[in-house]
Amino acid sequence: MNIGGFHRCLAALVVSATGAAGCIAAPDIVLLDQRTALEMQAAGEYRALENDLQQSGISPKAEDITREQLEAGHADLAESSLGEVVRIYSVVRTDAAWIDEMLVAGCIGEGLDGLLEQTPGECNLDVDTGQMARIVGRANLHRRQIWQVIGKQRPSATEEQIRSTWRELHLKRVVCQGRVETAEGVWEKKKC
Repeated sequence: MNIGGFHRCLAALVVSATGAAGCIAAPDIVLLDQRTALEMQAAGEYRALENDLQQSGISPKAEDITREQLEAGHADLAESSLGEVVRIYSVVRTDAAWIDEMLVAGCIGEGLDGLLEQTPGECNLDVDTGQMARIVGRANLHRRQIWQVIGKQRPSATEEQIRSTWRELHLKRVVCQGRVETAEGVWEKKKC
C-alpha cells in the first residue's frame, strides 16, 4: 500500500470512529494526497536541485584553472604564444596586493585627504610609473565613488566629514609598515 492509500484508509477510519462517538465533526475540506517536502525528498524528488543542475549544464562559462594547474600542466607550452599567456596569467596580482606592496615600499602613501598619493622619491623599488598612475587613479576613483554613495545616504554630512570618517576606518585595514600621512603632513610607516 502506498502513502496516499494509507492516508485514505486512516481518514476513513477516523471519520467512522468520530461519527460513532458523535462529539467530533470532520472538517469540510480534507486534503489526503498532499505530500510534505520531506516526503517528496524521501521519494527522490529534488526539483530545485534538478533545475540547478540542468541550468549549470547549459550555461556557458570558462573552465576554472588555478595558477598551479597552469604552471604544472602547460610546461611544454613555454616556447609558444599560449605559453606566454600562461606565464603572464601566473604572475598577475590584484590591485589590492599591488597597493599593499607599494605602500610598504614607500612608492605610494595614504594621503591625509583619503586618497592614495604617489611618492616616487621615497620608493625603493623599480616601478613602472605608468602602471602606478593607472592603479592609483583607479583606486582613487573607487574611493570617490564610495564617498558619493555615503553622501547620498547621509545628506547632512559634509564631504570633509565623510572623508575623515572613512579614512579613520580605512587606516585600520592598511597594511603594517605602509606609508601614511600624519596630520602634520609628514609621511610615516604605520605601526601595528
